[in-house]
Amino acid sequence: MKNIFKSLLAFLALFVAGSCNFIDSELNVDPNNPADVSINLLLPQAQATWAYVQGGDLGRYASCWTQHHSGQERQHQAIEVYNMLESDVNNVWNGIYATTLKDLSIILEKAEETKSPHYAGIAKVMMAMVIGSTVDYFGDIPFSDALKGAEQLKPAYDTGSDIYTSIQTMLDEAIADLQSPTSTRRPKDDKSDLVFEGDLAKWVAFAKTLKARHLLHLSKIDNGAYGKVLAELDGAISSNDGNAMFNFGAAATEANPWQQFEGQRGDVIMGKFFIDLLNSINDPRLPFFAAPNAAGEYIGAGAGVFGPTVDIARFGPYYASSSSPVPFGTYAETKFIEAEAAFATDKARAAEALNAAIIASVEQVTGGAADPAYVAAQASETANSVTLEKIMTHKYIAMYTTLESLTDWRRTGLPALQPAEGNQQIARRFPYPQDERVYNAPNYKSGVTVFDRVFWDN
Repeated sequence: MKNIFKSLLAFLALFVAGSCNFIDSELNVDPNNPADVSINLLLPQAQATWAYVQGGDLGRYASCWTQHHSGQERQHQAIEVYNMLESDVNNVWNGIYATTLKDLSIILEKAEETKSPHYAGIAKVMMAMVIGSTVDYFGDIPFSDALKGAEQLKPAYDTGSDIYTSIQTMLDEAIADLQSPTSTRRPKDDKSDLVFEGDLAKWVAFAKTLKARHLLHLSKIDNGAYGKVLAELDGAISSNDGNAMFNFGAAATEANPWQQFEGQRGDVIMGKFFIDLLNSINDPRLPFFAAPNAAGEYIGAGAGVFGPTVDIARFGPYYASSSSPVPFGTYAETKFIEAEAAFATDKARAAEALNAAIIASVEQVTGGAADPAYVAAQASETANSVTLEKIMTHKYIAMYTTLESLTDWRRTGLPALQPAEGNQQIARRFPYPQDERVYNAPNYKSGVTVFDRVFWDN
């Protein structure tokens, strides 16, 4: 895996190096912008770019609003109190469209040309995940009319609800592709899959978790959502061994984006609500999620409270070391999805799923067996004791650094976060980027604020 990652970095360097410009037509070939790229190089680039987007601006902004973190300096101080500018999300948008989704669309074309459904299956799972998250944070977005290059420079916007329908179809197609008995090119042979190393069964399980995730998002507007979720969980991620994680390297040039940001900027620190919650239940993940202050204490900054930060905990080693992973989907999330979906009709199943979810998260993060005392106190729910608040509060802990926590809060109002100081409400979505207003004016949706709601949040 390390050699694969180093190869990917070398490949990415081709695209960020300076360009060449020769007069002689026979020499006018820019080695930094190849006319064609092999399918086995496109896949790891798409995976790495999405990991950087999710573990970079997108995840960092969302984590300030969920109060896992607190923005204290420069642009993050403004974002902390919901003053997000359209320019703040340009990099997120471009990373999604110009690289991740574009690369995935090319993979799909090449997979069809070469009769390589295993590549197509992975690309469709990735595309469903990426486009779903983009809808969750931006609402209506270009999709069916996008990714056409010079053929369509001003793509129309699809509704979020239409895209969500397409996601389910895409994931069904992905599962069929991944289960195809033959494939000319295979990610396992090419050593090109940086998530599961070409293990197709794990991709199928992840696809089923994604199907359940996106159906769960509809719970506010679809009374039948929970039943649909439960129907999709058969064959979903079933152990921590099946977690979809993008792993980074130990070298500085291979570092996890959370670690890079901490080393280069340090504008974001741990949030008071999150740290106080972990302290209140003696959570064993606390020293993995956060680093203590000089006195060995774990203290978080209040939402919208700015001042000296010397005593405030900073990012911890599990997600903010150089080689830390960015999670795409986990067994713990799958069991939390089951717990919430089952709660209304089968509290015994909900309790069992909640207990399994908590234990899975603790073991994933700490790397060891869950402490029996903690299990007895926090992961021994029954049909009589389980509540939706317990499910969502523990999911909030387990989904630290992921995009799902803000989505969960928007759907359920849990945990009971209060707006940042000086504000009356918590932001619920991102504005459209400046580049869309400038370059896609005919389709750009003006007047959108961070307090508006995406389609499933009504």
